[in-house]
Amino acid sequence: MAGKKLIPLIILMVLSLMLWSPGCGGGSKSSRSSSGGGGSTGGTGGGGGGTGGGGGGNVSIPFGQSSNGTGGDTGVNSLTTSSGVNYNVIVPSSYGESTPNEFLIVYSGSEGGSVMTNNLVSMRSRTGVSSFIFAVLDGPTYRGNGQAGADVLGDVRAKYNIDNDRTYLLGESAGSTGAAELGFNIGQSYFAAYWANDIVSSMSGYGPSKTASELGFAPWGNVGPGGQMGVAGQLVAAMRDAGYRLPSDAPYSGPGSTQHGAIPQLEAALSFFLGKTRQ
Repeated sequence: MAGKKLIPLIILMVLSLMLWSPGCGGGSKSSRSSSGGGGSTGGTGGGGGGTGGGGGGNVSIPFGQSSNGTGGDTGVNSLTTSSGVNYNVIVPSSYGESTPNEFLIVYSGSEGGSVMTNNLVSMRSRTGVSSFIFAVLDGPTYRGNGQAGADVLGDVRAKYNIDNDRTYLLGESAGSTGAAELGFNIGQSYFAAYWANDIVSSMSGYGPSKTASELGFAPWGNVGPGGQMGVAGQLVAAMRDAGYRLPSDAPYSGPGSTQHGAIPQLEAALSFFLGKTRQ
């Protein structure tokens, strides 16, 4: 009789083991290049269908879909994620939740998040990205912290209807390592395109943790050297080896490429994202 009572208990234990799955963690630098210190792990959740789950690792986000996020105000607003990450969001007045939107996450340089936000507002029209939603993190505050950007990514995807195939990433100077953590490791599969701008010497050794074949698509990429030609070349080589799609002259060699903090290079970075898609 006791043996019969044990059978349902054993079945329940087996089913519980089958349904449980462990989380994944992301490292500080590319697993394909040099290793670095560990970053925090966590979820990059979001609301609505097509968001995808998971945290601390690359997540498969369905092609041709969107986050279906609802709510949120237009204009420029300061927000805080549930994990305590502060950021500014820029939402065009034309935003409507029924249409998926292009989305660009920006880690500012030492000028700070507020100045970068103002710069982006003034540059939107002349660089052709007026329809984009922007989320701006303060680079010095979140230096090397890719998880902060992942939390912002999830927060914006829950609040706004974000296009899964047209999500982009830009890291500027002091914020370039945080963006690299996010774009090359924690949230690599989210981004159709990534531009590392005004890079710093500590970017040496960074590179994509997964290849295009492992991701299931080929991201676009480029680097604005801002005078750091050697490190820019290393980053471009790492992206090329991983199967990223790069302009023929990569790293960027146009106006401002030899000067740290040059506005023309930042404008070129913004224009780079136009029309880029994961597909």
